[in-house]
Amino acid sequence: GVDLNPQTEPHFVPEEHGLDSRLLARIDTLAREGIREGAYPGCQVVILKDGKEMYNKAFGTYTWNTAKNKAAVPVTPASVYDIASLTKTTATLLAVMKLYDKGRLNLTDRVADYLPYLQDTDKRNITVRELLFHQSGLPSTLLFYLEAVDKDSYDGTLFKARADAQHPTRIGRQTWANPKFRFRPGLTSKVRTAECTLQVCDSLWLNKSFKKEYLQKIADTPLKDKRYRYSCVGFILLQQLVEARAGMPMDEFLAQEFYTPMGLKRTGYLPLRFLPEEEIVPSSVDPFLRKTTLQGFVHDEASAFFGGLAGNAGLFSTAREVARVYQMLLNGGEIDGRRYLSKETCQLFTTSVSKISRRGLGFDKPDREDSKKGNCAPDAPAEVYGHTGFTGTCAWVDPVNELVYVFLSNRIYPDVTNRKLIRLHIRERIQEAIY
Repeated sequence: GVDLNPQTEPHFVPEEHGLDSRLLARIDTLAREGIREGAYPGCQVVILKDGKEMYNKAFGTYTWNTAKNKAAVPVTPASVYDIASLTKTTATLLAVMKLYDKGRLNLTDRVADYLPYLQDTDKRNITVRELLFHQSGLPSTLLFYLEAVDKDSYDGTLFKARADAQHPTRIGRQTWANPKFRFRPGLTSKVRTAECTLQVCDSLWLNKSFKKEYLQKIADTPLKDKRYRYSCVGFILLQQLVEARAGMPMDEFLAQEFYTPMGLKRTGYLPLRFLPEEEIVPSSVDPFLRKTTLQGFVHDEASAFFGGLAGNAGLFSTAREVARVYQMLLNGGEIDGRRYLSKETCQLFTTSVSKISRRGLGFDKPDREDSKKGNCAPDAPAEVYGHTGFTGTCAWVDPVNELVYVFLSNRIYPDVTNRKLIRLHIRERIQEAIY
């Protein structure tokens, strides 16, 4: 017999929800194939159907086993990952939806009306809707950290398209960098001080004045044409907008409105504030900028130089907790008998699609013209919405089949140029296996 008590985790039989356990076992094979092929050291996969957990497994280890026979830590379903751009929809977009719900924001609002430093710039007419659709004319990304680098501390250029004696450190597919630079005097500290309060990694703190320079750089960068251009910069502005309208830091607003009442104990920004380091999977090794292994600190440089709390990246979570957020959206804004967003708001944000791209309001969608172009499986219906993340993550909601699918990994550990996960289409093939 089995003893059950009120704390016993419920267990569901996939067959009772129209799924076949034998076919679900294919997912194990695909997840292990990714590890065998060197696409990522470990991953988590969660699948919900009709709100019930059909599949929740962890594979592999935090890092690759080293030559010294040091066994790497196994990933468990409770291990916490840096979810990268999945932050855009699991954090920033939720906050925007909540403010929209409360009547504090409209999609037609001009962002500059709430962010005065954009007022006298070419960005004064950008609307909330344009930022969510990624068609505001803002650049994809800006190298904010360059503002912190002392231009006189190195010879020649900081980056080159090929490796040489001065540029031995590879940081991109065709980018090598010179790691022998210093930050501007007075801007950084090895420990927290009254002035240096933005933590970038273990022993790097940034002067809080840098935030102003950061936002000034956005204001000063010329706007491009308003076609579809996926932009992290747009989501950094959305976070500023959220904080202006909510009257508090975005992480506090999210914890208060969503994460805490939903019982998400392993979801948040700056996870070392609430979790021990050994429960967080290292995202990457940064030999150039931070010269350390990033464990509990966001990999994304734009977010890191904002102190780890930004609209484009910086959230950490587990596949199970991410899945709960998307289940709440699939349920039309409520979960476990508590309402977080109105049905109408969920409907609007999850079904709207741009006229000039496949994007939804903040969400990514399957490509309707060519299924190979998007980030979804060929059999995913057009109604699917979700997002992916650079560290090797994704979350997809299928309202037609009442499905939620989440995949988290650290594909860029230790090397940010590892593209095997993308080449092998592991995320899409697991999603296809579900269909």
